[in-house]
Amino acid sequence: MTDYLYGLSLATQTKNFLLSLGFGFIMGIFYDLFRIVRISISKGKIATVISDILYCVFLCFSFMLFCLTVNEGEIRLYLLLGSLAGFFVYYFSLGVIIFSFSERLILFVKKFIRSVFNVISFPFRFVFGKLRKMFKDLSAKRKKNTKNIKNKSKFLLKVNKLLLYNLFVKKQHPAKRDFNESEE
Repeated sequence: MTDYLYGLSLATQTKNFLLSLGFGFIMGIFYDLFRIVRISISKGKIATVISDILYCVFLCFSFMLFCLTVNEGEIRLYLLLGSLAGFFVYYFSLGVIIFSFSERLILFVKKFIRSVFNVISFPFRFVFGKLRKMFKDLSAKRKKNTKNIKNKSKFLLKVNKLLLYNLFVKKQHPAKRDFNESEE
């Protein structure tokens, strides 16, 4: 009677506790996978929050399935503590080594991909640079020609004194005619 606590034998509880340690260890591995994916994609705060929320949802669902499988759906404190202990054993031992290695590997892969992209994109950047310079020069010439045309058209309007509105002004307004004659 002393080996039963709330309907489970001490051997069953010990076995379940050891299984929860293993479950926590495996959840630590999954957390490192989430971190590695997050770091390879982005190091921003939003990516961190989203990946942590996804991990928590995954962890809750997995722990529920674990409790259903191992302990017939009963959530016991020793299962939760065993899972946390397994997670922290992985996180502070093997997790540190794996995460530092994966960070270095991610940096190497990113540099390699960047260098390959630079080699592949060089001809395109060269051609587009030449086209950009050519269009910039054409734009400058067009702007200069437009300015010259604009100045010539204003000059021609001012020089031509036979326009209808100039004759109309001279006939109707003698005061303005006197003013214009005094200017010449």
